[in-house]
Amino acid sequence: MVDYDNSKSFLEWEMDKAIDQRKEHALAKHSSEIRVMDRLINSIDEYLIRFGRESNVYDLCFELKKQIEENKKHTQEYMDKI
Repeated sequence: MVDYDNSKSFLEWEMDKAIDQRKEHALAKHSSEIRVMDRLINSIDEYLIRFGRESNVYDLCFELKKQIEENKKHTQEYMDKI
């Protein structure tokens, strides 16, 4: 029993299958990266709430959070293109 489209050659079907596997791998990798970024953003938020403006690194943390959010946005946009 053949489970590929008869209009395509076996080679084309294998190539499509390989491309799909690469896409799935890339999506899984980037999903993992987004989860890490989410955890980092939550941790920075927790730090900012806990220590507030009295912290000597408040401004740096706030800027870092903005940069991480921007990276997350770009990663999500890339994933949407895949």
